[in-house]
Amino acid sequence: MAMLIGWLLVAQGVIATVNGSIPLSETASIPSPQLSLGLAWSSSVPLPGIVLLSQSPPVLGQDSIPHPPLLRHEPSPAGNYHLILTLGRDAAGTQRTTASLFETLGDRCQQVWSQPLPHSYGPRLALVNDAGTVVLLDDWINVASPRAIVVMGLNGEVEAQYSFDDIVEVTGQSRAEVVDQADQGFWLGGEPELDRAGDRMTIPAAGGQLSLDLATGEMGF
Repeated sequence: MAMLIGWLLVAQGVIATVNGSIPLSETASIPSPQLSLGLAWSSSVPLPGIVLLSQSPPVLGQDSIPHPPLLRHEPSPAGNYHLILTLGRDAAGTQRTTASLFETLGDRCQQVWSQPLPHSYGPRLALVNDAGTVVLLDDWINVASPRAIVVMGLNGEVEAQYSFDDIVEVTGQSRAEVVDQADQGFWLGGEPELDRAGDRMTIPAAGGQLSLDLATGEMGF
């Protein structure tokens, strides 16, 4: 898995630019660039042993919160899809997260899509199922986000999107009640889970469970 993550990062262009699919049976050691936010890797990084940088998650109610990890990797349950989130600066110098979806095909890994996300510093949580459907949950910063839930299809297009107020409405509670029951971020009550088939997600919120149909994008409580 460590080798796979390393090659995914190479494909994303975080370490080096590679066109097309990438064989997973090779190893390499390459110079490491200086990363933003005052963090850096050592002068040479062997890809099979690469370690993702991480930081403590933000805490609700704090005036200032840490940046998200520079690199985040989320595999699908069967490992056939891999979502890579990378934090960097756009042309205007604003911190933005780019999401890239990769598919493993035998001993090769092919990029499916890649695009910057509109979230401030990226989503709080991100998951991908074995059909390549990506779900982005909440904003990294503690705000009543218009992108509290975003469902993206295999082509990278947004298929469903719900705001914090949409979540409040479906729960039948007040905004304050939903926030008060959050365990992480602005409204999340815990870690989301995929069902056995991978086509429905349950998301703890407001003392109960949101239900998200990944095929239709329909949300319930």
